[in-house]
Amino acid sequence: MKKTMNSIGWKYGLMAIAYITLNFGISFILNWLAPNFTEKNAILLTYAMIIFTVDIVCFPLIFLLTSKMPKAEIEKKRLGFGKFLLCVLIMYGLILIGAVIGSCFHLVLTLPFRNEESSELAKLLMDSNSFLRILIVGIIAPIFEELIFRKVLVDHVAPKGELAAILASGIMFGLFHGNFQQCFFAGLIGCLFAYIYLKTGRVIYTILLHMILNTVTSGITIELIKWVYKAAERAGINLDATSSEMVNYSTSAIESLAIPTMALLGWVFLLFFIMLAGLITFIVVACMKKIKITRKEEDPSFKEQAASLVTSPCMWIFYAVAAIMFVAEYLPPIIEFFKN
Repeated sequence: MKKTMNSIGWKYGLMAIAYITLNFGISFILNWLAPNFTEKNAILLTYAMIIFTVDIVCFPLIFLLTSKMPKAEIEKKRLGFGKFLLCVLIMYGLILIGAVIGSCFHLVLTLPFRNEESSELAKLLMDSNSFLRILIVGIIAPIFEELIFRKVLVDHVAPKGELAAILASGIMFGLFHGNFQQCFFAGLIGCLFAYIYLKTGRVIYTILLHMILNTVTSGITIELIKWVYKAAERAGINLDATSSEMVNYSTSAIESLAIPTMALLGWVFLLFFIMLAGLITFIVVACMKKIKITRKEEDPSFKEQAASLVTSPCMWIFYAVAAIMFVAEYLPPIIEFFKN
């Protein structure tokens, strides 16, 4: 068990090091050599970095590093449309839990220090081309993330136990996001996706689930937000204005925001309803003991499988690299705050 987890730990740690090095290295070089070009094409460069680091470098790297490790032979089964929809519901239910927990951590680390970096990322997404955003974030990214954290990882950990594979897939996927906003919900749905892959042997199901999630967020949600901001811009309204400043705007200007605002609020409430229904569904399914993690006689106990993620020294290589990603995300604004 520990031998397998140690092997996974240093290999995925090396992949994470390559990811960080390329991101920071290329960004530094571009900002140094062509700062104006980098600023003007920030969103295109961001998308290019996603494709280059994750798709072109990380996936082939981890595939080659793990190619000689023993693989599980997972029986292929059909999920069925009804069960797939059930998985969509449960996915959103787990997102609700993870998003609430993650937002608490994120706000504690950003709200007092006015994290401008996060708002800049949001601005980049808002200003980006819709087609490119949906193509790269909604379609391409889920394919390679699922291949890395489900297909490759689960295939090579599952021979030592399903629980270890599920936990490793979820925890490592969550940590790889490098921020608390995504970490917890990504970890929970990572466990769900690993379970689905183990029970069906078909990574296409988890890719489709991941695509649905990313496309809804990068497509519908952001487009509705953009609609509100564009309507405000046409009406000459600053949405960041205080309530006392808002009274200075004309009634007709405020009314022009009614339809896009109602559409956005309606969509948010619909998503919340789906998440709540998914959470209830997950609780019911769990109470009915429909979620069954199999343990073969030759497998380590569930306790040993879970403990291996902590007691295997090389797993801490990956955890240490992930910690660097979190520090890089949250520490600079804190330092800047105390400097000023």
